[in-house]
Amino acid sequence: MVKFRLVAAMMLGAAFALAAMSADAARDRSKKEDKVTVSKTGRSDKKAHPSQGFVRAYGKASKMYEEELYDEVLEALTKLDKPSASPYERAKIAQLRGYVHYNQDELPEAIAQFKAALATDALDNAEHFQLKLTVAELYHMNDQPAESAAAFDDWTKDAETITGRDWALQAKNYFDQDNFEQTLVYIEKAFATGDKPERSWQQMKANALLSLERTDEAIAFGREVLVTAPDDVEFVNFLTALLLDNDKPKEAFDILEGMRAQGKLDKENLYVNLFVAYRDLDRAKEGAVVLREGMDKGIVAKTKDRFLQIGEAYYDAEDLAHAHEAFSQAAALSPSDGTADLYVGQVLLDLEKPREARLAFATAIQKGQLRQLGNAYYQLGVAELDSNNEVAAIAAFEKAKAYPESAKNATQALKSLGH
Repeated sequence: MVKFRLVAAMMLGAAFALAAMSADAARDRSKKEDKVTVSKTGRSDKKAHPSQGFVRAYGKASKMYEEELYDEVLEALTKLDKPSASPYERAKIAQLRGYVHYNQDELPEAIAQFKAALATDALDNAEHFQLKLTVAELYHMNDQPAESAAAFDDWTKDAETITGRDWALQAKNYFDQDNFEQTLVYIEKAFATGDKPERSWQQMKANALLSLERTDEAIAFGREVLVTAPDDVEFVNFLTALLLDNDKPKEAFDILEGMRAQGKLDKENLYVNLFVAYRDLDRAKEGAVVLREGMDKGIVAKTKDRFLQIGEAYYDAEDLAHAHEAFSQAAALSPSDGTADLYVGQVLLDLEKPREARLAFATAIQKGQLRQLGNAYYQLGVAELDSNNEVAAIAAFEKAKAYPESAKNATQALKSLGH
């Protein structure tokens, strides 16, 4: 949490500076400077007249605050908080207490103190309205989006300037309440300020559009972002994944291959998206080569799941040798999951290597975690039969017969063997 660093003007207020001025200097101020400012809702600026004793004591407290002596600050403020304190003095006491609580990660207490300061209605307009915005921000930080939204709306009634970040805060309040229509209203206000868009704004708008199932608009917005930031990896990932999910692999392919040609494909998720684009374009083998390239560059992790993807791609392309290699690598990384070993066995059967397949199927069954154990026993039976081990084949088929997914095939196999 970032510590509030208060400058003297904010801590003591312009009134404190005024109190220290000589009478002659005060009389020399121009009429324009003497003019009381009025907010948009009609709140007049407040003039404060703190006692000299309060100014001195408060100055010491604020110095201790800067030194992060928070217990001492609170003790000093307790001594200042007398029944005789003016509304302005009570406001400054509560304000500083609020900052202390904030810096001690005590958000509810900070909010309560800032609201107490506001309730005095004694601060000048600049401090009064800044505190209103601070309350909205703290409610947001404290995961109270409804309260934050209400406080923000109250602040905007008098705000002279509302930045893109301010509007984005309100957009996030509605996003956190799953009110995506209002999210879009306020995030568009953030963009309309002309402030440099932050990635979080873009992500919020894109996700709000997706949540409202306005997919075409989300895709169009993703393209719009990439026009100005073509190397924004997060949005390339967002847009290409969205295109893939919406059966537009060629468009995703063009974006990602363009980055690959420029040597800018440097994130695992982008390599995976390109692999999926190749696969969806019925170019699975090329996709496998690309994913392997990412591994060789150290960008794609050498995990069980990635090797399974490569193996499946080669298998679909009928490149059994490379499929066997990839599935074997996946199996080596799966000490307690037999899925990859099952695939190894299937490839070995296709390669007419039933004796090796038997070991793979047995290993798969021993490791466990198979979605359809019956099919593993059935495949083991086939491998045993092709290896001229009829007794072992019958035993495997008998086990396969007990599972619904393999019962029919296992029964037929046993019948053909006279059982």
